[in-house]
Amino acid sequence: MKHSVGSVVLQISVALFLLVSGITGLLNSSAGDLAPVVAFFDQLFKSSSISTIVIIVLSVSEIIAGFFLISELFTSDLRVTDMILMVFIILWIVNIVLVDFIAPIGGGTTFSSVSSVLRYMATLSSHLMVLGALIVVTKKYA
Repeated sequence: MKHSVGSVVLQISVALFLLVSGITGLLNSSAGDLAPVVAFFDQLFKSSSISTIVIIVLSVSEIIAGFFLISELFTSDLRVTDMILMVFIILWIVNIVLVDFIAPIGGGTTFSSVSSVLRYMATLSSHLMVLGALIVVTKKYA
C-alpha cells in the first residue's frame, strides 16, 4: 500500500510518542501520558497493586504499539496494530475527558484568567492532535 510522505511522518511521530510515553511510564511508574487514566483507576479501586498493574500494562502496551507502528513501515499492514491503536484511541478519549473536561471543571480555576484559559486551550489542542494522529494512522479510518 502506497503511503504519502505526510502519513509516514505522522506514523513515525505517533510511534515515537507511544515508545517514549511507554518507556517514561515504566521508568517513572506513571504510565506516561496516560497517567490521568491510572489516577482514575487508583481512585476507583483504591489499591496500589491494581494501579501498578495498570501502569505496567499501559506502558508495555504503548511500547508494543510504537514498535508495531515502526515495523509496519517496513512490512505489510499488521492487523494487530490497528487493534492496539483502537484501544489507545479509547484510552486517549478517556484521558481527554478526565484531563480536559472533568479536572478543569472540578478545579474551578481553569477559567479564572486569560492565561489559564490559554494554557487550557494549548493542552486541549495538543491532546486532540494526538487523538487525530492515532485515528489517521489506524488504517480502518484513513
